[in-house]
Amino acid sequence: MENTASLFDSQMPRRTPDSKSESQLCLSQNAPLKNAGVGLVQRKTQSAAILRLLIDAHGSWVPLPEILKLGIAQYNARILELRRLGFTIENKTQGVNGARHSWFRLLNSPAGP
Repeated sequence: MENTASLFDSQMPRRTPDSKSESQLCLSQNAPLKNAGVGLVQRKTQSAAILRLLIDAHGSWVPLPEILKLGIAQYNARILELRRLGFTIENKTQGVNGARHSWFRLLNSPAGP
């Protein structure tokens, strides 16, 4: 699954070498994200962090508190971005002592180019 992180990075925005502003980004033709800017760079980093966590789990369930330890407030939005890139991420919830617990796992990744 090591190649999936590279695939993710290849589909994400890249800085142009001659850009004058930190917020100016160049999106590849197939980039699924819109509204280029500093927020986009931040989302890429957050999505990549979640992806790395799921890959390192080797298909095992990752509890939500582990994802929250990454400091990602809108983790569901980042997981949705990964799903739109072709990653199959399964989630489950379960009530435990009146509290809802959630887990996520990576089932497979998109085929390489």
